[in-house]
Amino acid sequence: MRRSIINLLKQIEDQLSKVSLIADLLEKKSTSSSKVLKDWLLETENILQQNNRPESSLLSAKRGELVAFYPKSKQNKKKEQLRFTAGVLSGSQNDLWDVYQKLAEVTENAKTLIKQLLGIIYQSKQFKYDAKVDFTMFLQSMWKFCTEHEQLRGVTSQVLSMINTTDVLIILAEEIEVENL
Repeated sequence: MRRSIINLLKQIEDQLSKVSLIADLLEKKSTSSSKVLKDWLLETENILQQNNRPESSLLSAKRGELVAFYPKSKQNKKKEQLRFTAGVLSGSQNDLWDVYQKLAEVTENAKTLIKQLLGIIYQSKQFKYDAKVDFTMFLQSMWKFCTEHEQLRGVTSQVLSMINTTDVLIILAEEIEVENL
């Protein structure tokens, strides 16, 4: 079963928001910055692995570089460690940002197709929203209509090739304009 891209995007956003904390430690020349970065890499790597993303290996490699680093100069040991840690942080953040952008693009493409489907639904006048009906059930019936409708089936297949049904329902909930029904 495919995992939720929307959920993964949220988790990646959370991880990206932690980068500034690590950068602050580096700015303060904290010796704990390397350990905090290692923990962040491991946490981020686990998130990607749980979502079956092969990009987790990029962060594994960065974590390996970080733990295997040994400063060459005894006089500038702390400075070398901080500089190396900053480089690993920068590379890791870039790798994670690339993953985020790819997933956001897929989600945006799916959202565009879902908006097209909603436009057709609005024109068809097949649905009337009733506040007494469970909203999730209403969205599920709408999606079922799209998947079973001969002319809409192709678009729904495209959407499902990009995201899972849970993400479809989330996007439907965000994009639907019930006043148009």
